[in-house]
Amino acid sequence: MKKLLYLLTLIFPLSIAAQQANCPCEQVLSQLIKKVETEYPGFSAKTKETFLYNGFKENLAKQAKQADSLNCQKLLKQYTDFFKDPHLWVGANGAPFSNGITGSVESVNIDIQDFQKQVSKTKDSLEGIWSTDGYRIGVKKVGKDEYVGFIIEAESAQWKPKEIKFKLFANGTFEYALRDKSLKTGNYTLYKEGVLFLSEVSVALVKQSPQSTTSKQAVAHRLNELEGFYFKKLTAKTVLLKLPSFEYQYLKQITQLIEDNKAGLENTENLIVDLRGNPGGTTDAYQKLLPYIMGKSIRNTGAEFLATQTYINNLEAYKKTLDKNAPTANIDKNIAALKANLGQFVNFNDAGQPVYIEKVEVAPKSPKHIVILANKGSGSSAEYFLFVVKQSKKVKILGIPSYGALDYGNAYLVDFGCPGYQVLMPTYRALRLPDYPIDNIGIQPDVYMDKSVKDWVAFAVKYLEEE
Repeated sequence: MKKLLYLLTLIFPLSIAAQQANCPCEQVLSQLIKKVETEYPGFSAKTKETFLYNGFKENLAKQAKQADSLNCQKLLKQYTDFFKDPHLWVGANGAPFSNGITGSVESVNIDIQDFQKQVSKTKDSLEGIWSTDGYRIGVKKVGKDEYVGFIIEAESAQWKPKEIKFKLFANGTFEYALRDKSLKTGNYTLYKEGVLFLSEVSVALVKQSPQSTTSKQAVAHRLNELEGFYFKKLTAKTVLLKLPSFEYQYLKQITQLIEDNKAGLENTENLIVDLRGNPGGTTDAYQKLLPYIMGKSIRNTGAEFLATQTYINNLEAYKKTLDKNAPTANIDKNIAALKANLGQFVNFNDAGQPVYIEKVEVAPKSPKHIVILANKGSGSSAEYFLFVVKQSKKVKILGIPSYGALDYGNAYLVDFGCPGYQVLMPTYRALRLPDYPIDNIGIQPDVYMDKSVKDWVAFAVKYLEEE
């Protein structure tokens, strides 16, 4: 499965409005359907009830004849949503279309200038002015057990001043409005450095007013702990490795982090690997970690790729991005196999078997006990890491079920005939199907972390060290 689960996006930054005159909704929908029906690896498995699928498709086609731009986007999204595949979506300019269902769009009745003056003297630890990427937000107490976070400034045109971005409740929970204003709930933590972290949406806010006495270095350290890559000794027996992403741009950083902390990995009794919020990327990202976690071999489930001209074109485009000295024999071999079998499924594994055994050069010294922390934000190749490490006798996964996006993968963002429109399309299906589905289910933890557990790392340390 190595190098199998990366997400290569070919983004064409064109305006969605510009194409409307050229591609009426009926045409866009028709071309999207054709693309999915001929190139989506899960199409046949997910349309066995042909009467249901054809009726659904015909109904969308009728609506498309009269649909304006916004309603057309909703129809296109309804079509891809039919397949319930997290790796299949339609959108524009590199982003998926939203479902158009909005959550709270309440606004606060407040004079922002007066609020900024008054809140500069507040003693309330949550009230104040906070900043995060793209937003400047005021937080005001509005009841005994509730605070609202409202927009002061926003880079996104979707948000206007005084609109409520989130609500915080005294029991430690929040409601957060995403970019399309649909609501997400979760738990928040307020840190002494003046950092507010909404874990389920991975949003960290830094307090700007009242100004904190905490040093910038302390704030930066806390943000790095919440969002960054790091290795940390927690106790005499336990170390923590934080890996928030497996994306390609972090590959060298992860490799260097593991190499720099080789002695720490070899000489600790317990290891905690924090994968919460890790969206995946490439399986290459964790290869250097496997010798400290696994036994002598890994039983990998294989995959078979649908041979399409689109996938061939994308592999050839990817090949051109590689360094001129990079080996390409494997890619060339795969391209040749696809060209010889257009329209069919191809198993790149030489043996052609549904599983293959990967040998691991086990580290001479490694942790005795390992905990992996995972949540709903752990997806794609991060989930394959969970799938793999479950085979190790010394690993336990603590958390909640992962995202559930692993049955159809190696997705590419491609156009389908109308400028500006794109579809994210998987290229393979896992050979463990239909016996062991993971999409929309997730990898299940060995120990469930219920909502009463506020500090997962502290819980993991206690779990590992308690006699």
